[in-house]
Amino acid sequence: MLKSGKIFFLLAAAIILSATAAYGGEWRFPGEFEKQERVYLGWLSKEYVKGYRTDDVLLQIAENLAPHTDITICIPEEGQREHVLSLLKKKKLDLSKISFQTIPFTMLYWRDFGPIFTVNKQGQKSIADFGFNCWGYFPQSDTQSRIMERVDRDIAKQRKLPYRMTRLVSEGGDRELNGKGTILVTEACEFQRNPNLSRADIEAELKEMLGVTNVIWLKKGTVDDDAYNVSTLPGPDGKGVAYRSAAANNHMDEYCRFISPDTILLAEVSEEEAAHGPVEAENRRRMEENYNILKNAVDQDGKKFKIIRIPMPETLYFEVTPQDEAYYGLVSFPRFSDGTAFPVGQSVQVVPAQSYCNFLISNGVVLAQKYWHEGLPEKVKQRDAEALAVLQKAFPDRKVVTINTLGINFGGGGIHCSTQQEPYTGK
Repeated sequence: MLKSGKIFFLLAAAIILSATAAYGGEWRFPGEFEKQERVYLGWLSKEYVKGYRTDDVLLQIAENLAPHTDITICIPEEGQREHVLSLLKKKKLDLSKISFQTIPFTMLYWRDFGPIFTVNKQGQKSIADFGFNCWGYFPQSDTQSRIMERVDRDIAKQRKLPYRMTRLVSEGGDRELNGKGTILVTEACEFQRNPNLSRADIEAELKEMLGVTNVIWLKKGTVDDDAYNVSTLPGPDGKGVAYRSAAANNHMDEYCRFISPDTILLAEVSEEEAAHGPVEAENRRRMEENYNILKNAVDQDGKKFKIIRIPMPETLYFEVTPQDEAYYGLVSFPRFSDGTAFPVGQSVQVVPAQSYCNFLISNGVVLAQKYWHEGLPEKVKQRDAEALAVLQKAFPDRKVVTINTLGINFGGGGIHCSTQQEPYTGK
């Protein structure tokens, strides 16, 4: 007798095959560096930490994207439209380039649960519909998981596009594709989301859903992107403890990106930086392990990759009080997996989700992250400048714009997490 999980996969496969037959040919997820029709931008107006507004960051994303592509701003309720419009009008943005999508969602990071657009050789589009369990923190039956798991299907129905379902739990930010047949995935993420599936099961679903032929498995993401309910981090200057304000739980777009079909950008921690403490040392170990995998890997045609290294940001600490929204997620796990008891009711130090890899590539532009502002150490500004120099060299034909993203980083993601591109097919 077939196990229930296998039955689900067979049913999903039947749906996929019918969509493939109806629309002709295999479906492919284009590389992010290919031409885009629009960018979906998730918009929630929040202050995860007092003084850092998501509106300020999201407005800059829209302002810098609008000259290059159409934007669909995604809001959870119609009442927010006027608020967002007022912000856009103050910046005198071309509103003909901006549309709105009202659909229920509770978390900012639209890339992970929003529509995953795939295309076929005829230029038609379909949406790859993956399972969703709130980054591995809640079961798929949880109310929030169910609200956001259906977003992509609802978009498909509104756009009159076919959708292809799989029971594989997977988020848009946990994989990177070169558009030619190669995908990068992270073991720590994929197996945590799908503990009952084998490597072969996962690969089969990714190949069917995204049109890949070559799967490269990296090991782990960055320490600050480990699950935030698992363990604490060393506090400022190594004293006391700190907490992750939130985390995507080992996402690829926090540390490794395709910037062209044959070129990969990978985070790096130098030996000197690794000597600063256990977090830096562990990040160096993880990134060098991933580097060794990548330098020995080949693409779908058997060719080696070009690998560019980019620094990781200086770790920043912020005080969070019980009145801050970033505190809510932490206090919902009163005891972490390592046995740590969270000091409920007390202010704590948190580390936001920082990364120079969490950029968005769009038509003629790259929107990247920076962290320095008045009152922070100059070494933060220096590291920002080093990362910008790498990106400018890596993208000679695109304008690179940096945005201070702390307002959205406190929620566990960044620019790439908050956006999702729709490929241009001319149809």
